[in-house]
Amino acid sequence: MEKIKIILVFVFIAVLSSCQTYKEERTDIDTGNIKVSKSVEIPKDENAAPVAGFAEAQNADRIITFSGIGDKVHIKYGQTVNFIYDGINPEQTYIKYESTDDGYNLELANRNDPVVVRFWNLCQNYVVASPSLTNIDIAPNLNLEQIVWTPRADGTWEVRIGTVERGCKSQALQELQKLRTKEYEKNLPRK
Repeated sequence: MEKIKIILVFVFIAVLSSCQTYKEERTDIDTGNIKVSKSVEIPKDENAAPVAGFAEAQNADRIITFSGIGDKVHIKYGQTVNFIYDGINPEQTYIKYESTDDGYNLELANRNDPVVVRFWNLCQNYVVASPSLTNIDIAPNLNLEQIVWTPRADGTWEVRIGTVERGCKSQALQELQKLRTKEYEKNLPRK
């Protein structure tokens, strides 16, 4: 009987100390990452790539809170959205964009995770973290089309199937062309 009492006391102490540890861990959570860190505008033009903003948009149509990798949301063409990162470091993530018939599917992804993009329509585009981490799956009816990679100002990449000559639009290409000034071309290293 004495041994049972001693065991019960130890079990009680173990349960009590584990509850205190949990409580201390919960109160030490850093909430410094909870912030609006950027915005995006989904142009009204069908198949035009999203335009990334580095600051919060003043007149956002929606505010989306990301609380974990894999969070997904759909945004329609013509909307501007502000993002809130709840306890997530935005520098270690990016937002993967997949074009749809009426806008884009957005998914919060880790910058270092590989992704698969699937093309089934001409001019379809995605925004991904890096070409080296991206695998491409092309529908048989598109196997003769070009895959075009364009860097974006926020450090991500636009990948689309189809060229602008084929009628595909690229907001990333338009923004890149603005940066290619005569001064830039003059300083470009050549063979």
